[in-house]
Amino acid sequence: MKGWWLRRSVRFRLALWYAAATALVLIAFAWFVYEVIEHRLAAEIDRQLRIDFDLVEPQLDVDTEGRVGWMVRGSHGDEGFARISAWFEVWSENKELLLRHWPVPEGNIKDVLPPPQTSTLKFATVELERGLFLRVMERPGRVQGRSVIIRVFRDETEMRRTLSEIVEVSMLGFPLAGALAAIGGYLVATRSLAPLSAMARQARRITSESLSKRLPNPNPNDELGRLATVFNETLTRLEASFAELQRFTADASHELRSPLTALRAVGEVALRDGHDPAMLRETIGSMLEEAERLTDLVDALLTLARMDATKASATREEVNIATLLEEIRDQFEVLAAEKSQTLAVSNDHNVAVKTDRTLLRLALVNLVHNAIQHSPSNSKISLAAAWRPRGFEISVSDSGHGIAPEYHEKIFEPFFRVDKARSRSGGGGVGLGLAIAERAIERNGGRIILQSESNRGSVFRIELPSSSQLPSSSATI
Repeated sequence: MKGWWLRRSVRFRLALWYAAATALVLIAFAWFVYEVIEHRLAAEIDRQLRIDFDLVEPQLDVDTEGRVGWMVRGSHGDEGFARISAWFEVWSENKELLLRHWPVPEGNIKDVLPPPQTSTLKFATVELERGLFLRVMERPGRVQGRSVIIRVFRDETEMRRTLSEIVEVSMLGFPLAGALAAIGGYLVATRSLAPLSAMARQARRITSESLSKRLPNPNPNDELGRLATVFNETLTRLEASFAELQRFTADASHELRSPLTALRAVGEVALRDGHDPAMLRETIGSMLEEAERLTDLVDALLTLARMDATKASATREEVNIATLLEEIRDQFEVLAAEKSQTLAVSNDHNVAVKTDRTLLRLALVNLVHNAIQHSPSNSKISLAAAWRPRGFEISVSDSGHGIAPEYHEKIFEPFFRVDKARSRSGGGGVGLGLAIAERAIERNGGRIILQSESNRGSVFRIELPSSSQLPSSSATI
């Protein structure tokens, strides 16, 4: 049953729910109406029985032989009406029948009521014969000083007929109301779910080649509109991710093709004109340089891939910033000396930061290497660490050509270079260092901010959250 229900459409299920809910409401309402009408009709019969008792009791009399009789008088002197409408019995306290007056012959009645059991006021409904229900009131009375029990009767046939008609009308109306509710529910569900159907049709037409399409959203304020908004925002992010992936793939292919083409060209020249040993050594040297360039590119691509694929949080440990900056300076001191550059380290506080040391070192290595490549000879590159109100900050400053403001956001994109021709000819990188640095710092919960202008050098600031700061008693600088 559950499987059959789940295979039905939402419109069909909503229509059935509407029909079921309407049926339950109608049944509850009909039951309430039935109970109210029955109570009111029964109360009216009981009121009439009290009136009958008040009319019958004064008209009872005892003759000279001690028999109870009825002085037949209608309320307006109409003896015939009083005789026909009167329906009562008079019993003694010893359960002896003293007088019985029924509007029908007693012989036509199959079951005669038993004598009263108690001498108290009592109301009851009895079936005198099949289909003949009577409302009975028993109440003590007095006839010329003699205590008796008087029974007064009222026919419930009319009341039961009225209640039966109510039940019949309800039974006939319920199926019609349920069917109308189902039809109305189906129409309402169809109209309400029409935007969802339109979204489904549009979603089927969206592929990886048409991610620019969006789902229709006629009313962004309702639930379906908010759902369409969320899907459209997701499609926007997917489109941006696909565009970035395509750009990354194209750039990577281009960067890989360049050293491979150079290797093939140098190799072909060596095979054709490889008789001179000096020329062969030069050719092999060129091939090794291209191979090294290719190796660096593959290593950078693998680093980016690992950082994108690994979703686990960074492994945090206590890192002494002064010691780390000294290590970075020692590592690049020889490379900087080749260009007569100076690496300066300053740290105004001896602190330790709780962070992922490997990722932080990777980011600093790429920033310092980038500064060395793009700074002129006889220039100074500074590494500084300091506390700030919003956290801990490490900055890498250079005296290079600077970066125009319009490139500040793009500079962290993979393979982006402000001057690609100069980067290749000058032995620069492939444009992955800053992208790796940014992702490494983001994994540590921080961010990199660039401050630079054309021909005025650049400052890359690494901001780590204040929760990463730890007291340290060691003094390195």
